Amino acid sequence: MTGVLSSRWDWYECTFDAIDDGRVALKLAAALGATMSIGKGRNGYASCEVLERDGGIVAQVYGRSARAGEVHVTVTSDACLTVVPILRELFPDHRVSRADTAVDFRSDFDTLDAQALAFAADRNLSHRLFTNSEGGATRYIGSARSETQLRVYKKSEQLRALHPESAHEVPDGIVRCELVVKPGKRDLKLRLGHMSADDAWGMSKWSGEFSGLVMGFTPERVPTHFRRPTDWQRALHFLGTQYAPSVAKRAEVVGAEQAAKELLGALGLSNV
Repeated sequence: MTGVLSSRWDWYECTFDAIDDGRVALKLAAALGATMSIGKGRNGYASCEVLERDGGIVAQVYGRSARAGEVHVTVTSDACLTVVPILRELFPDHRVSRADTAVDFRSDFDTLDAQALAFAADRNLSHRLFTNSEGGATRYIGSARSETQLRVYKKSEQLRALHPESAHEVPDGIVRCELVVKPGKRDLKLRLGHMSADDAWGMSKWSGEFSGLVMGFTPERVPTHFRRPTDWQRALHFLGTQYAPSVAKRAEVVGAEQAAKELLGALGLSNV
């Protein structure tokens, strides 16, 4: 990738063969310091081990395929930063079925979108723009059925919609350029498993050109990795958002201690 921006993995999905597929999750969990729980199998895999650390899912390991010993691992979002290097070290001969390489920076979306649109039109690439009532916008370039598809979107708005409880922590004006790579041939899947997130932009001619033409400049760098709240923190946030006014009114009448007892009783926790 030319230019000064640095990409990172935001989705990493791979398959490999193991002598004992039942030990793959144990080995990965030990390396990550993660706990394991049972999930639901999918796509021909009868078993799923969910790996969690610091209150969030870091990987899902699928096994017991009809193809003996085959294992499939999915890693998404910020977990890729930690998990992908360890996954590559432990199981280097894996085949990547999907990898998203992303770069975030501060930019005027309309200006960048105009560049992306002109880029697509000059190369006769399919393109479409989706917007929503919350101010979000995403420009898609390329077909979802092809090996590479690009998304350019308003990351600030997306983060705030996903995590309203910490929306105030998200800076304004973050834009993400994200390339979704889905190799079709086995040798390309193996090759992608050894590429950097920057190098993956070269998986198609036009995506390599985009990385140089559109992102080959020095933007204002901004933090884009925000600690995801735990399920408990999210539950507290939405509980407070919905019921805090009612509880506060009740506390004015009977006092905070009695209101707290009544609330715990309503939740079936009066004996705690």
